[in-house]
Amino acid sequence: MIIKSKLKLLLKPGKATPTPPIAPILGQYGINLMNFCTKFNEMSKNINLELIHVKVILFNNLNYEIILGNESLNSYIKKTLNIEKFSNKPKIENINYINFKKINEISLYRNIFEKKKIFSVRKMIVGTLISIGINYE
Repeated sequence: MIIKSKLKLLLKPGKATPTPPIAPILGQYGINLMNFCTKFNEMSKNINLELIHVKVILFNNLNYEIILGNESLNSYIKKTLNIEKFSNKPKIENINYINFKKINEISLYRNIFEKKKIFSVRKMIVGTLISIGINYE
């Protein structure tokens, strides 16, 4: 089968509905939204995470394949640092500090899924921390 396109989504496991943000993205490719939602909800019903990455591979004959990914980096940082809400004004109002040991721990977890160089993963994590208002030392 020939791949027509690859889509990346960030969804709540087991709670997909044929409304935005799913409907506009998948609707333009002609995917049946109800079938997608029931299939995704069935696949992810046992996952107890806030948000997960989902890849949808769409083929030329309008068949598709759903690949469930890992937890989003922001959700993992919230869980690891016990933060309820990130800063509304990053670089102006910073929530708290994180040390390099914790950044390294997060990067080792993340590198299991990313398969990149550890330095690149650390850079990505530091950039995410800055954008959500967490300083590092």
